[in-house]
Amino acid sequence: MVVVTSTFTPASALTPFPTEFGPGTATATLELVPSPTASLEALSLAGAAGPAPAATATSTVLPTITVLPTVSPEAEVAAAEQYTIDLINAQRAAVGVPPLARDETLMSIARARVADMVARGYTGHTDPVTGEYLARAMMRAAGYTNWYGENWYGTITAPPATAEVAMTWFMTDPPHANNILSPHHTAVGVGIAFNGQWWLLVQDFAGE
Repeated sequence: MVVVTSTFTPASALTPFPTEFGPGTATATLELVPSPTASLEALSLAGAAGPAPAATATSTVLPTITVLPTVSPEAEVAAAEQYTIDLINAQRAAVGVPPLARDETLMSIARARVADMVARGYTGHTDPVTGEYLARAMMRAAGYTNWYGENWYGTITAPPATAEVAMTWFMTDPPHANNILSPHHTAVGVGIAFNGQWWLLVQDFAGE
């Protein structure tokens, strides 16, 4: 397991959120989200230099500069989502629990959850207007009727390390770790999005 240190908010800033939903039950826990200390800055590469001038007695031949293509932000996020699933399954393997399958319906739900947080400017498991547990409602609507759960986290750490920071904290908090290690869960989806201050990561679990 990769251990990543991070600065977290004090206990006085913690807000309770439910994280695991079994048949007809919900367990409450404290959700910690680090307060942002700096905005992320977009990085860009300069364009390639133009053709080198011809050599003369008084000129210097410049080396040709090749700018390698960069990975798109969408590809980086998608890779970090899969990396999160890999880290989840590494934790499960360490305690002898079968791995979770990547479920594209749950991937869509997790991505919709972080997109909704970004679009409406909130964080948490519940709808800021109705108070409804959104993941539970979305998973039930998709046909998951037994076990389901959700973890979420916010950090200023950009992908792919977003996954490492989130998983490091999840595994220190029993309700979140229980979602990751639960033998009742058989599938998972992950969504990651940036809201202008934090990278938000959601894990949605379902099972038989």
